[in-house]
Amino acid sequence: MWLLHAHTLGIPSSLLSPRVLLLLACLQAATACDKGVCHDYGNVPSLDKSSRPPNARVLGRETWTVLHTTAAYLPDRLSSSDADNFRNLVFSVTVLYPGEGRDLIAAIVQDATMKEEIEAMATAEDAQLVVWKLHNCVTAHLWRQKTLFPPLLDLQAAYFDLVPSRGLKQFRLKHLSGELRQTILRAIKTRWVIAGGLEVTRKHWNKQEVENLPPDRKMLGHAYWTYMHTVSVYLPERPTPHQLAAFRAIFDAIYHIFPCPVCRGHFHLFYHDPILQRELAAVDTKHGAIMFVWKLHNIVTTDGIRRGDWPHRKIFPQEKHLKFNLSQFSVPSPHSAQDQLRITSPCKGKHSSATCLSSRDGYEVIADVQARWQIEGGIDQPLEDSAPASCPPPTPSLKILRLDMYVMGKCPWCAKSMEKLADNITCDFQCSYRGKALEARMDFRIHMVGLNNGTYRHPWLKAIHGPSELVGERLELCARQHYPKNYQYLRFFKCMDKDVKKIPMMAPECAEEAEMDLNVLVGCANMEGERLVASSYAFSSYMGIGMTPTFVINGGKPIVGLPSNFSEELCFQLATTSVTLQQAREKDIESLYPPQDRTDEIVQETSVWTFVAFFAVFICIAPLACIIARLRRRRALAEERRALLRS
Repeated sequence: MWLLHAHTLGIPSSLLSPRVLLLLACLQAATACDKGVCHDYGNVPSLDKSSRPPNARVLGRETWTVLHTTAAYLPDRLSSSDADNFRNLVFSVTVLYPGEGRDLIAAIVQDATMKEEIEAMATAEDAQLVVWKLHNCVTAHLWRQKTLFPPLLDLQAAYFDLVPSRGLKQFRLKHLSGELRQTILRAIKTRWVIAGGLEVTRKHWNKQEVENLPPDRKMLGHAYWTYMHTVSVYLPERPTPHQLAAFRAIFDAIYHIFPCPVCRGHFHLFYHDPILQRELAAVDTKHGAIMFVWKLHNIVTTDGIRRGDWPHRKIFPQEKHLKFNLSQFSVPSPHSAQDQLRITSPCKGKHSSATCLSSRDGYEVIADVQARWQIEGGIDQPLEDSAPASCPPPTPSLKILRLDMYVMGKCPWCAKSMEKLADNITCDFQCSYRGKALEARMDFRIHMVGLNNGTYRHPWLKAIHGPSELVGERLELCARQHYPKNYQYLRFFKCMDKDVKKIPMMAPECAEEAEMDLNVLVGCANMEGERLVASSYAFSSYMGIGMTPTFVINGGKPIVGLPSNFSEELCFQLATTSVTLQQAREKDIESLYPPQDRTDEIVQETSVWTFVAFFAVFICIAPLACIIARLRRRRALAEERRALLRS
């Protein structure tokens, strides 16, 4: 749910000697985290700028960003309202978080000691320590060998693994005192509090993932929207009263304790709008929750557009026939009572109006939101759709051309595309680009697009073109699984696509034509077919694919439909974006140290010069004193920790 590697001040720790690292530890001011400070909290937060639904790792890190950052900016002394709203935010995770993570968090929070500590919160530091302990409890349960945060303390996982109880004394927050408590709080604040406050926004931060820096205003906003949208799309069709109460409590928490004062002020302007409040109170279904978050997000977007902060943003979704405009989401405004779009009930007629959506358009909005935020089958799955290799491994110097094709089993346009492509998909791809002969190893992969109203382990699959399409997809993916060599399975696909109306009745004839054993395909379809299709549906939705046929070349921008110049496009991508196996390996290594944009360079330069100045002082004045103080501090912490664990 979070990554492990980090670099302080943009300098790899391997380049610093132990003595320098020890001196660096004496510095109090910090705007970034190194391996010794952040460690398990890793690269959070980094914004996933894709339009794909969040997977478990992304949703996990965004949820931790919401909890840690909110706690970090609470007022020093909590009012009863502050404490209640923060508790509700924490408890919402135990009720609404999708998948197995919810059960784990709920079990930890229901522990008697943890419950007592959450109820006892009276200060911002109390709240920060509660989330710190909760995060370490999750880490201890999922990864027994992982060092807990902060690693300086060398805390044992056994004292944080509350699920199940292992008969050991639990690490209790009330026993924290003195230097140990302050050490933990300093590490927390270093990780989650940005210098200058949340009102300061890093420019161009979205061009590269900003690693190991506390969240700024945009990152925090993205984390909250990810959390709210995602929990809404994974709700059951009929949420329980407890789930509905937890859902509504999120927005009250934003109103009272959202960390960014500017954003919270904007929220205050419209949150108590009578129409909006009636719509929130009326939420009683999954679709109602989805629509409320959708409308709220568009209200915030409209506010930013009107203030000039986001001049290039648009109302979501952008389908032309829906014809959304800013006045429908301008709240408050002098005419919002008349112009505001209502979402509690559809228009009476077949068509949408300025103030309401038809049933059809409402379902289309819901489908678009789900496509953006929900993975078919849930987040607790591998999100892989792989098959045995069709071609021998390429030589290190041979370029690789990857082509992903997304289809539906009975999609007529997919069939036409397959008819044109199938015979040209070979392991050894050759073409000519600007008079130069090129060759590559073709890496072709085909994926199915459909719905899974169940889970990965217990799928409830729904093919767009009906049950017969689902049967055909099972057989086709089994052909891919058992006859991959030299893309033999494409012969089966092409044959089945000769007449999509006859799928799957043509399977015996097509198996014979493709030189396959029909018994193997049928046996696989009965035993493995559902799992293969579920995995394929999940992968396609995770990649943000909703239309077929769609093609992606070398991981680039999706191409919807088969263009007439597709062979030229393949050759162009081979010449411009394909890499050799050796280059791919080098790229993977380099990606561990992604290039920074100019803003990060400024942060790094400032931090480096700060480091140099302090380093010179320590070198010239009192390096030995710092080392001795550091060693004494470590010994005192160790003694206090041992005393704490014995208590």
